Amino acid sequence: MEELKIIGWVDFDSDYPTRKFKGEDFNNVVHKIRVEIVENEYLFSGEEHQYGLCGAPLFSDGTCFRASMRAWGHIMSTVYTGPNGEALSYMDFYMSLGDESKMPEFKEYEIEPATVEEESFGCTLKQDRDMVDESIAMGMELMTTDKVLQKLFEEKKKGS
Repeated sequence: MEELKIIGWVDFDSDYPTRKFKGEDFNNVVHKIRVEIVENEYLFSGEEHQYGLCGAPLFSDGTCFRASMRAWGHIMSTVYTGPNGEALSYMDFYMSLGDESKMPEFKEYEIEPATVEEESFGCTLKQDRDMVDESIAMGMELMTTDKVLQKLFEEKKKGS
C-alpha cells in the first residue's frame, strides 16, 4: 500500500470510499489521524464526524476514514485529557461538544474517489458490534442516528 497522507477533510457522506484497514495498516492510519488532530487542534465529536461538513479525513489515495460515533469518540479520547489531566472515554466525545468544537474548514478537492476492492462501513468498537448483534438477535430495530451502525445493522440483518 502506498504511503497515505491526510490531504484534507470531507463530508462523511462524500463519494470517497472507506478502505478496509487491518492490523498494522489500521494502527498507522489512526496514528496519522491523531497527529492531524493534535497539529491542528481539532476537537469534535463522533456526531460531528458523521454530520459535520468536513469531519472525515481524506487520504491521498482518494479514500476517506469513517467511524462510528463511539469509535471516533475513542480516537479523540486518546488525544485529549480532562482539565486535571484525567483520562477521558469515548463517551466524552460521542455527541456534540457545542462551543468547544473545532472542525477543519471546508475546501473543495480535485482528487477523484478511489476504486477499492473491499469497502468498509467504517471503524467500529466491540460495543457497537455487540449492540447491532443484540438488536438482531432480539428482533428489534436499531434505534440510532449513527450512520455506520445503521449500515452495519442493515447488512447483518440481510444475512441473518
